[in-house]
Amino acid sequence: MAESRPAGSATAAVPLCPWLQLQLPASLAALAPLQAVMQQQAQLLGFDHAGVQRICAACDEALATVLRLGHDAAEDASNELQASIRLQGSALELRLSDNGLPYDLSLLPRYDPEAPETADEDGAGLAAFLMQRLADHCEVLNQGQQGHHVLLQWMLPQASAGVAPPPAIPAAQSDADARRSGEPATIRPMQPEDAIHLARLMFRTYGYSYTNPDMYTAEGIRGLMRDGRLTSWVAVHGEQGVPVGHIALLKPQAQDPAVEIGTAVVAPSERGSALFTRLVAASQEALPSRPERVAFLHAVAAHPYTQKTFNHLGYHPTALLLGLIPGSASFRGLAGRRQGERVSAFHSCKLLHPVDPLPVWLPPALLELVQPGAQAIGLALLVQHAPAPTLQGDTRLASQIVPDMGAAFLTLQHAGQDLHAALARLLRQLCRARLDVVYLHLDAGEAHAPATCAAAQALGFIPAGLTPFMPWPATLCLQYLNNLELDEAQVHAVGPAAEALRGALFKAWRAQEWLD
Repeated sequence: MAESRPAGSATAAVPLCPWLQLQLPASLAALAPLQAVMQQQAQLLGFDHAGVQRICAACDEALATVLRLGHDAAEDASNELQASIRLQGSALELRLSDNGLPYDLSLLPRYDPEAPETADEDGAGLAAFLMQRLADHCEVLNQGQQGHHVLLQWMLPQASAGVAPPPAIPAAQSDADARRSGEPATIRPMQPEDAIHLARLMFRTYGYSYTNPDMYTAEGIRGLMRDGRLTSWVAVHGEQGVPVGHIALLKPQAQDPAVEIGTAVVAPSERGSALFTRLVAASQEALPSRPERVAFLHAVAAHPYTQKTFNHLGYHPTALLLGLIPGSASFRGLAGRRQGERVSAFHSCKLLHPVDPLPVWLPPALLELVQPGAQAIGLALLVQHAPAPTLQGDTRLASQIVPDMGAAFLTLQHAGQDLHAALARLLRQLCRARLDVVYLHLDAGEAHAPATCAAAQALGFIPAGLTPFMPWPATLCLQYLNNLELDEAQVHAVGPAAEALRGALFKAWRAQEWLD
């Protein structure tokens, strides 16, 4: 039989739980259970009635802020929150975490308690103001794919003296300012303060499937801008508008001789407005003054639109990278997309400055494959027939594994006498790691190129094509597909050059798979 207790004594008899983890719906329905748990913890820790009410009110404003900033009405939006409640030193801590839209403090509207009539109509500024003022410490952390967190702390009653007030809330534009107006968006260079808005735009387009995690945090984007790896343009409505479109010139290393056109995103409200074409034009106007030797893009082969746009701008396909884009990639708000199947992409490029004719050592079959693309971009290849020297020393292969892509990128720095064995060992390791695709880059301007191609093809590599200046002027790319099934009908090829590449590569793939 349960022991009876006098009324009012039950709370005192409940032991304190040092930490709690709650899984909650991303809706206002989460407020009641969250407040109930926080109220009990606060009472057990000795907070008085006013302190408990202050904590419960802060929960209300924090939840409202998270839902307003981090969650939209899309069908595939995140619909869960995690609440972590624990003792952290001499404070009671609440951490609300989610994987919705990226956000940080710069998005919280300003609320002036001395001029409340100037507040935004939806109460966002007041909620953010109260959230900070009702806690002894308030922090918003954006950690990209690892989630976003609102952290609130209240000093325990015995340690609450001398707490400094939280910092003032900075002003910011709301996402409503980004809605499409009657006037076309203005395109301008991206500024550091645009970074968090770009992170949110990336999420609205790709969810968290984009393979560069830096594009989901303001700090990551600003870092790329600072060291010269990212030069961007954004489209905005009004002088203070948030970005509704973006395009970039980007490089893995600031000194690389090839620059990629990419990270092109357009808000759903702007689709059909020709904004993508205008963004592309802005990026192209900047190219003549760039120091790089070549500009390139990966034109997704799941549809013909990117190829058509850049074909008109003088870009030509020189390689076809089969299965480049992982099946996990998604495009929020686009209906009819194929899920789970890797997507191929054409490497399309154009020279930015004239290049002297390049001596190359290539087997006849590979020369026949790459010559049309090289001629199309104005890259003259001078075929060499001198016998290759004997391979000396140890093979050196640099490898870059991109787990989010399920891919590895190999660069042959030196072909030694152990070439076949070294490449076979590394390939086996990559296959055991369950990588789907392996791309091998080698210098066709070296006399050992035919021997390298033969060793790679004996291990199951097939050609991809030329990727000029990545890193050598005549870089040849081979590719290994690790148990991938491909559908040629899903690879759209625009123009004779793309069609020839697709036909030749699928012929090589079918032969490798014993399908012909």
